[in-house]
Amino acid sequence: MAGSDTSGQKSRAQNEADIRAMRAGKDSSAEKPKKKGKKRLLLILLVLLVAGGGAAGYKFVLAAPDPALAEAGAPEPEPQPVAPGELIYINLDPLFVPFSTAEGAHHKIVVTLALEVDRAEHADEHVRAVMPRLREAYVRALTSRPFPGTADGTIETVYLKNRVRAENNRILGIGVVHDVLVRDIRVVAG
Repeated sequence: MAGSDTSGQKSRAQNEADIRAMRAGKDSSAEKPKKKGKKRLLLILLVLLVAGGGAAGYKFVLAAPDPALAEAGAPEPEPQPVAPGELIYINLDPLFVPFSTAEGAHHKIVVTLALEVDRAEHADEHVRAVMPRLREAYVRALTSRPFPGTADGTIETVYLKNRVRAENNRILGIGVVHDVLVRDIRVVAG
């Protein structure tokens, strides 16, 4: 400790030497780069450890294969086309879908739908059980985006049927509702 006094601070001569070294482009203290290198190394190791843990968690937890398929050891068979059983139509109460035109006029589209389901699979009971949820989903899906064709007085029934089918598949699953029939559709000034 030749260059410091008893309080542990650098002497004036040491400080001046450090200033001259800095002006010359040299660093008189060699400890700073070592600490910086150690910090970087620890940071890199920490990032690699977290990334490795995330990858391992994904592989073993989220991307785990289906146990039924793993036990069978065979690839999943392709679905066989099934002839529909007794198809019935479930009539829905009219849906009132509000919309606004580009001019700012408020209207409602009144839609009466029927869902075609298979009675043999008891799909009709399942659809009737979740009917309030389906009706809400239909109205949300049809009001979430501008309704095409309403500005000129026409209504795009293909768009309407596709949005309703998408909600059926999302809530009930694929293949429960075979078709969506539009029984009545009209625009009411609102």
